[in-house]
Amino acid sequence: MSIKIFIDTNIYMNSIENRDNGISKSVLLFLKKTDVELYLNDLTIINTHYLTRKSTHKDEIKKILKTILEEQNLVSIDRFIIEDALNSDFKDFEDGVQYFCAKRAGAELIITDNTADFKNSDIRVMTAKEFTQNYMA
Repeated sequence: MSIKIFIDTNIYMNSIENRDNGISKSVLLFLKKTDVELYLNDLTIINTHYLTRKSTHKDEIKKILKTILEEQNLVSIDRFIIEDALNSDFKDFEDGVQYFCAKRAGAELIITDNTADFKNSDIRVMTAKEFTQNYMA
């Protein structure tokens, strides 16, 4: 049985736009070669497309997102996840949605570059840099 890891939107954004000197991209490439189950939610696909539309060619971002969808597991946001996020102690609603999607997936780890936003998480949380230092060194 493999570990389940939920990837936050900012990791994909960092990877596509090279916002962290390639750390997020190297983590995603590393995980692709291992026996893990990767999860993301549909909001990540939507936000990534929207936020990269000016910096990345339309065909390239479509190709990237199609590859992500083929290789990773998608958790769809529904009424219950939204209600859980609204009723939670998460300061940022979107982070609450990400968290409850990770819970739905049964994730054992969330990789994000905003660990402070997940201080209420009972799922282990680490940055891409921390993941690199702990598992890829």
